[in-house]
Amino acid sequence: MPLRETEAIVLRTYRLGEADKIVSLFTRQFGRLRAAAGGAQRTKSRYGGTLEPLSYIRLWLYERENRDLLRLNSAELLESFFDMQKDYRRQVAAQYLVEASERLLPEREVNERAFRLIVAVLRALKRSPEIDRPLLYFNYWLLRLGGYLPDLERCFSCGREIGEEAGYYGPGSEGAFCVACQKTRPGASRRKISAQALALARVMRQSPLERWLAEPSPPEAGEARHFFEELVETHAEKKLVTRELLAEEA
Repeated sequence: MPLRETEAIVLRTYRLGEADKIVSLFTRQFGRLRAAAGGAQRTKSRYGGTLEPLSYIRLWLYERENRDLLRLNSAELLESFFDMQKDYRRQVAAQYLVEASERLLPEREVNERAFRLIVAVLRALKRSPEIDRPLLYFNYWLLRLGGYLPDLERCFSCGREIGEEAGYYGPGSEGAFCVACQKTRPGASRRKISAQALALARVMRQSPLERWLAEPSPPEAGEARHFFEELVETHAEKKLVTRELLAEEA
């Protein structure tokens, strides 16, 4: 059982017996996985606060043969995002990252770009008072890195170029529909998304998040965020609890 080292984001923790924890992690080198942390529930645990959800840590773990659950050996804290819990909206936004990542990122599939994305968006939420652009950026790149991102310039149904017209979408949408296709889908797509909101995809594709946040927020950011959240939820194949909580706080 070789000892392996990697950086990781703690997604969630679960109780395991009276003293241990199961830790859900997204790691830089090995992708999303779960590990058992012996004694992590004890008052004087050697892990201290390193296993708090959303902690950025360096850890050492053992992979046991023929077992899905790895064994955590030790961990050190690299960066904490605990202070975000003082702001309910940012706390829910951070938990949205966790929920969407667990639904869309397969276990044991290495995706270093997704790892860097999560770290970058957590840092943005930590430093910025807004949540629309960090979440919009996260949704766009999560879909793109997962291979789910549709052609945003064309109707998902007929392939017609949307152009300057508005697109439409609704529950279960995998892309935007043109005006003509919307008319043939009564009740299927109810919300409108402007061409300006769809065009923000080009900004996200070309600009790092930190640089984008240094500029004034475009008025279409919230509109675009809701559209990309719908796409994420469609591919998650499950209602996202944190999305509903964010909607309540809007």
